[in-house]
Amino acid sequence: MIVMMAALIPLMAAGAQGAVPTLSLSQAIDAALANGDDNKVLQDNLDVARAQHALNVSKDSLTLAGSAGYTYATPFGTTSLLGLGLPIASAASPSPQGGTAGLALSGPLTTVAVSAYPWIPPSAGADNTSSLGITASQTLWNGYPGGPTQATVDKSLLTLSGKEIATDASRLTLIYSIKQAYYTMLSAQRTLDLNKQILDKQNAVLKQLQQIYALKLASLVDLKSAELNAQVAQVGVDSAQHDLRFARIALATYMGVSADQIFAVADAEDPSIPVSTVEEAVAQGLSRRADLKQFALSVRSSAIDLALAKGQGTPTISLNGGVNFLLDWDGVAAGTANAGVKVSLPILDAGGVQSQVTAAQKQIDASTVQETQLRKGIITTIQNDWDNVQLAKERLTLAQLTADTNELQLKIVTAQRDNGTASNQDMLTAAVNAANAEDGLATARSAVQLATLLLLNAMGY
Repeated sequence: MIVMMAALIPLMAAGAQGAVPTLSLSQAIDAALANGDDNKVLQDNLDVARAQHALNVSKDSLTLAGSAGYTYATPFGTTSLLGLGLPIASAASPSPQGGTAGLALSGPLTTVAVSAYPWIPPSAGADNTSSLGITASQTLWNGYPGGPTQATVDKSLLTLSGKEIATDASRLTLIYSIKQAYYTMLSAQRTLDLNKQILDKQNAVLKQLQQIYALKLASLVDLKSAELNAQVAQVGVDSAQHDLRFARIALATYMGVSADQIFAVADAEDPSIPVSTVEEAVAQGLSRRADLKQFALSVRSSAIDLALAKGQGTPTISLNGGVNFLLDWDGVAAGTANAGVKVSLPILDAGGVQSQVTAAQKQIDASTVQETQLRKGIITTIQNDWDNVQLAKERLTLAQLTADTNELQLKIVTAQRDNGTASNQDMLTAAVNAANAEDGLATARSAVQLATLLLLNAMGY
């Protein structure tokens, strides 16, 4: 919000003074990133991905739970049978009774539980007793290091990394669009200024022809031609004003300000390419492009799927054990301990594991082919955009030469007309040609800017 306020201070200050505020390119970008809807959506989607990853991590972590309660037990049935297999707690009760408390520490591969009966009410002829039980189990291997939940976390981290890369790439694309809108508005401003100058010149020519016509030194055709040229110049101004208005609205939309806000943009240096050869441009693109990084993450994610699929065909190994204590309040204690190991081995799965392995491997193969295709496409795009920049620069040079030539021609024809060696029509034609050449120069300059931005975007800038 602070960035947004700093960027819009010129708008508010100038609005208070009644002047048209002027924004720089950096201020426009800062305002759009701070207050524009596009960047808000990008950030919200990234926050969702981060929360989802945090949830997956929590599912692969240890949890601790406590419990408390009370158990009541009473014997029934034939007394002689009750003593068979009875717990140490009581010869008359198959289950301890009384208050109970417990703690359970559990995770995807580990479980530890502690349960206690602090006081077991004595049966007839028995003493007060307490009991404590501890059980534990640990899976050593079930097909993937850390288990399937760890695989979920590993894939989730790759997904989050991909989302972060995609967000950065989308933000670069957004900045590219903002720059494009900024330079479009800057070009529209320059075009409007140029068309106003052309209109002033054509009005001056018209005024001069009106005076000459009044002296009967110009024909009616000369006068009508001058009037036509002035009207064409007025249409050019009106069209340029229209283009500027909607270019301003487009930039204001990115910045998150009202479409009715009136502001201007400051002159900005033409965007530049940070490399000098097309080979360097291609190398930059291949190292910076987010979509290539996404494919690399996709291959790593598929490798996890492949490891999981292969792991389903391996044995599952786990350990378990426990200790139970019974303490007579007179100081007599007894207990039991147990430990075991378990190995589970798939024997027949109707080819399910092999099918999953094949599918995962084919996915990796397909991703590799797609990455190769993408690289070829990126190389072609950068080479094409590079050539377009060079052609746009050539057209700009030609447009500059044409503008200089027509301006010089206008001066020559005007002097010839004043000396009687050229007609008014010659002068009017030269004036139109000079105006058109200036307009063509502005268009060529804008084309170079936009072509350069397009190349930078293809290179991952």
